Amino acid sequence: MDNSIYVALSRLTALERQIDVTSNNIANANSTGYKAERVLFETYLQKDDAALAGEGTNYVLDRGSYVDNSSGAIMPTGNALDIAVSGDGWLAYQTADGRTAFGRDGGFVLDVEGRVITSSGAQVLDAGGAPMVLPPEQASTASISTDGVITDAEGAVLGQIGIFTLPDRQSLGRSGGGMFVPQEGNAQLAPDESGTQIIQGAVEMSNVQAVTEVTRLMEIQQAYQQSLNLVQSDDELKKEMLNRIRNS
Repeated sequence: MDNSIYVALSRLTALERQIDVTSNNIANANSTGYKAERVLFETYLQKDDAALAGEGTNYVLDRGSYVDNSSGAIMPTGNALDIAVSGDGWLAYQTADGRTAFGRDGGFVLDVEGRVITSSGAQVLDAGGAPMVLPPEQASTASISTDGVITDAEGAVLGQIGIFTLPDRQSLGRSGGGMFVPQEGNAQLAPDESGTQIIQGAVEMSNVQAVTEVTRLMEIQQAYQQSLNLVQSDDELKKEMLNRIRNS
């Protein structure tokens, strides 16, 4: 294969990654607390041999992804246990397999044992990193302050919701419910110090703009088809050349 094919293949690989990420964003457009993901690419210049006078060949390299931290819309729910996170901080959860996960899903309920969980069953962690447990009879009248402290009707402290910083994105993998989980081991919990506040009785919706993402997906698919056509055209040219050589 000549350089044109390698260039086209590098672009196809990058576009496939963009399609996967964009499709996942669209699928989670209505997921509570979901943060859109963006892909980072850069150009790699391979210099030509000294005998050649060209400037080299540019290839596309996948350099990972990052989280779009823009805020989603705040939707009131009237549920005393629901919270919306306003700021850069993240909630932490314990998943069914015992891993620590990070997310912004503040739609909480109590299970039969009084543990605070999400709709997917992940246990919410408190400021100390332990699963939160509340007295079921006091949950409906509990008050949650902007720093996450939960008090009962008499003002007694029942616990504090943990707000943490998100670890390095490249060390995390996507999980269900818009959560991020460590790809290896378990991430350390670092308290958020950016002034993040909690809003009781509301949840933060996904920050995905569905129309924008669908438009982006269509543009990526068109670019993918163009690159695929380039590979197919080059293949046809090579076949034609070989046929001419054979028949000459």
